Amino acid sequence: MNKRLTKFSAKDLEDLLLLQPRIFSDYRDPRRGPFEMLYLYGETADNDVSHLLRAVELANKGAMKSVGITEGELGHGYAGFDATVLRLKALGWNSSIPIVKLGEGSVANTLTEARVLVMHALAVGGDIGIVAPAFHLMRAFMTTVTAIGNMPIRVYAILGAPLRWDEEVVHSQGVVRDTRFGLFGNQELPRMEKYRAPEFGSLLSAENVLLYLEWRDR
Repeated sequence: MNKRLTKFSAKDLEDLLLLQPRIFSDYRDPRRGPFEMLYLYGETADNDVSHLLRAVELANKGAMKSVGITEGELGHGYAGFDATVLRLKALGWNSSIPIVKLGEGSVANTLTEARVLVMHALAVGGDIGIVAPAFHLMRAFMTTVTAIGNMPIRVYAILGAPLRWDEEVVHSQGVVRDTRFGLFGNQELPRMEKYRAPEFGSLLSAENVLLYLEWRDR
């Protein structure tokens, strides 16, 4: 790994370094009660066991009132709502907690999912937990906070169950193949930089996400 992965400034990299533990070990006061919704970001079949297993674990603890799963457009690496629910049940889901379909007919990508989720969260109120595998969680959280903008929505990051970092898998609409470690360095970090551009959704900087966390945790 001799090449530069991004052109982030030293300040940007310091902010990302400060943000990373906040996301990977996000804290929520248990006195706030269960999440209004636990949202499972869409993943390829190679990676979905991470957030599905975490959903089963949290459902068994009564940690949420509902679970959100995207429908999205099929044929881009994501199997869809019905297939994901079947996979969830195969991994041990036996809860009566409602499973809610979001984003029917929309393109299944992180930004589109975030925008649909935020509109749902605004309508129902309450805290939202988002779950994704480790290599995807930072960008998923930052994208969600970007979609929130100035709306009074509290969202919390939840790390999916651990997966092997050296396993080669398919990601990103089923067109990118790399190890999970490679995906984080070669895909996710550069996208955090690239997606700051308006044409890609104006992803917030790590500094602004940290400011959001200051507001959220007051």
